[in-house]
Amino acid sequence: MSDANAAIATLIADHAAAWSSGDVDAIADVMGLPQMLARSDGTTFIEDDGQLVIWIEERLAAWAALGVAAITATVETVEELPDEAARVTSRWRLADAGGAERLAFVAVDTLACDEGDWYFVVTDVAGEDAAVAGRT
Repeated sequence: MSDANAAIATLIADHAAAWSSGDVDAIADVMGLPQMLARSDGTTFIEDDGQLVIWIEERLAAWAALGVAAITATVETVEELPDEAARVTSRWRLADAGGAERLAFVAVDTLACDEGDWYFVVTDVAGEDAAVAGRT
């Protein structure tokens, strides 16, 4: 595994742990601004901290309403892109307090690197949207 792949795998795992703990600041720090959210119905642009915090809090609340208590994510593939960027496919698993799966989805995010620090540029929520829609 290359150094970049190892750093990305750590970033994704730590990002999922921040979501799992509900640490809004840690989640926002990794996401970066501006942030694009690729949704099943189009793209949303987030340009300031306030918008990002609202989106994170709404997502945490939606997951809590599904009974989610633990979140994990593992990297499946890393495709290197020009200019220190990568397209990352990861599998997310959201479970209840007893460990039963409440939601699972695949995300295909675009990351960039600045002086060795990876961050999200495009966050893919289309897979999550489809998984949620399949539950209703």
